[in-house]
Formats: sequence, C-alpha cells, structure tokens
Amino acid sequence: MRQLRVLLDPLARRLRASPLASRLWAQYRTWGLERRAQRILARRSGRAERLPSGVVYEATMRCNLHCEFCYVGALLNLEGEWREELPVEMLERAFPAKHGLQISLTGGEIFVRKDIVESFDLFRQKGYVCGYITTNGTAITDERAEALAGLAVKGFLKHISVSIDGPPEVHDLARGAHGTFEKTARGLRRLQEAARRQGAPLRLSINTTVAAESIEALDRMVDIAADLGVDAIGLNHLMFSTPEEVDETLRILGVTDRATVATYVTADPGVRPEQVRTKIAALRQKCVERGIKFDVRPKVSPALTDAYYTAGTPIRGRCFYPFNYARVGFSGKVYFCPLIRLEVGDLTAESLEHAWNSDRYIALRQKLLDHGMFPVCRRCCKVELARPAG
Repeated sequence: MRQLRVLLDPLARRLRASPLASRLWAQYRTWGLERRAQRILARRSGRAERLPSGVVYEATMRCNLHCEFCYVGALLNLEGEWREELPVEMLERAFPAKHGLQISLTGGEIFVRKDIVESFDLFRQKGYVCGYITTNGTAITDERAEALAGLAVKGFLKHISVSIDGPPEVHDLARGAHGTFEKTARGLRRLQEAARRQGAPLRLSINTTVAAESIEALDRMVDIAADLGVDAIGLNHLMFSTPEEVDETLRILGVTDRATVATYVTADPGVRPEQVRTKIAALRQKCVERGIKFDVRPKVSPALTDAYYTAGTPIRGRCFYPFNYARVGFSGKVYFCPLIRLEVGDLTAESLEHAWNSDRYIALRQKLLDHGMFPVCRRCCKVELARPAG
C-alpha cells in the first residue's frame, strides 16, 4: 500500500496544480469540512474524532523581529522559557507516526531554530504532509532554501507563506527594524531559485495583515508581488480583542489569568471600516487585473466590515478549530487553540491520541459548542463568521 501511495502522490500533485482541479479540490475539502462540522453539531459533545485532521506546531516562540500588531507578541522571547523547545530526538518520541497527517509550522519565527530543517525531515519520515509554514523570510539561507526545495520534491512541503507588510519603508516600520524588507526579499529569492533548480512543486505566497501602519499601502501589495515574482497574496484581517471581550471570555472559562488569552488587545484597532473596505476592494481588483491569486481570512464580507472593525461590536459565528486541529507548543504542551492558551495535554507525557480527547479538552470544546464562539474568537482567522441579517 505504501509503495502504491508513493507512485500515486506525484500524479495527484500534478492534477491539483491545474486551475480547474485546484477549484474542485478546494470545493471537495470545503464539503468534507462541512460534513465534519455537521457531525460535531449532531453529537453535541466535546469529544472529537480519534485523531485531529492536522497539527499546528509552534516550533518556537523566539522571534528576531518586533511587530506591533503581532497577535502572539506577549508570548515571544519569554526569558528562559524558549530553552524548553523540544529537540529533534524528543520530537521523535512526542509525535506519532501517521501517514498523511497534516502538520503546519508556525511561531515565533521558526527559522531561528538551528535544527528546523532536521525537524521537517523527521516529520516527513513519520509520513506527515506539511500544509504550510509561515516565516518572515529573513533567516532563509542558501542551504536552507535548497533543503526546503528538496522537501517539496519529496512531496512533504507544499506551501511557504512569507510575511510582507508593504513597500520597503512601510514593511520596515511595521516590523520594527530597518532593512528587513530587503532581507525578506533575499530569502524569498533564494527559495524561488532553489525551487527552480530542483524542479520543486513549491508554492510561494506573500502574506500581509490589515494594520494601521500599512493600510494606506495595501493595494500596492500587487506591485510588490509582481516585482518579487510571486503569484499569490494572502491577507489577514487584523486579529484583536477589547479588554472587555477578554474579561468576558475569562469569566466563561472560569479562569482569572489574563495571559490565558493571547491576542492583540486594544480598544481601538487604528483603522476605519470604510478605509479597510475600500483598500481591500482595490487590492482585490488589482489582483484580478494582474492575474494574481488572492485570499483573505477570516472571510469578512464588505457588509460585515463595519462590525468587525468597530471595537466591542458583537459578531455571530462558529468555530470548529479545536475539533479539527491540535495546537502544540514548542515544549510539547497542547493548547486549546491559538488564542486561548489553556493547557489540555502534554506530548512529553502522553500520546497525541490521549491528549486529543482529554477530559479538559472535551469540557472546553463543550463550552465552545454552547457559546458558538467565545468573545475573543470574534476576530480570529480560524473562525467562521455569520453574514449580517438582511
């Protein structure tokens, strides 16, 4: 069976690369996720299936940049704690072997880890497929670029998302360091060149975030993508919560530590709804004209923009992230979700299967079902937002 999969995987990758097949595959995945969501709602239980659909591994919480709007900013570079990162030999024991399990890596900046490429290869040997990695691109060396392209050739790595916030002067200001744009551009070019040399089916995109520092230059991302030779842009709406939303979430969860909620907390997102709506429309139109793929998350419709960017406005929706994806921290701790840092398991002491349906995980999922989503979930990239009535 394994030999058959090895033979069929390259064919499947080539088929999915065509535009029509890509759309059909996306529709199939959406259909599958909705069926899974309906099963969850029908059970009305916090118990999930035996194993998650995927694992998001926070390979490190160290970072070499200081971005004002980073939603995990308070977790970055915690003195001493980064030393708890699981080395490769412990990753071997902490993660189970399972063919086809999707793993995605984020942080922090994952490439500040010296053993990150070895970690990728370990996951490949376990049969995993890497859905995506996110990086600021500044630590992509020639050696790493070649290794990443090689992992794409082997079918493990599919997509690298490189964060860019605008033209050089805007990007450097948002990232808190002069010259960051050029370092990021060099890293991206190294990846492109390595992929070309090896004939690697590696998708590269640039990712940007709606933020006060970069909103006026948002539609210029198309020109930047073209200059960098990239044909896809991902846009994240600003993730934030108000202090009151944090307090209400903690009350629901029955905890008092405000550090439990890891998001950008502010009473003023710093951008106006009409400004966001206009700039995103201009960006989308320019992408269509230039043949550049464009995606945005969460799916904030123009009609929902006012509510999303008016702090404190209630928004309806649902979230099934904790039923589908395990969030594993750098030390092996399993957390409820990216924003709610309640520990529900520990892969250094138990299996992923056991942690995935631990008593605490089940209880928290049940609370999530009862509320649809928590107040701090309203402006998270993982949530499914309901369209406004009328």
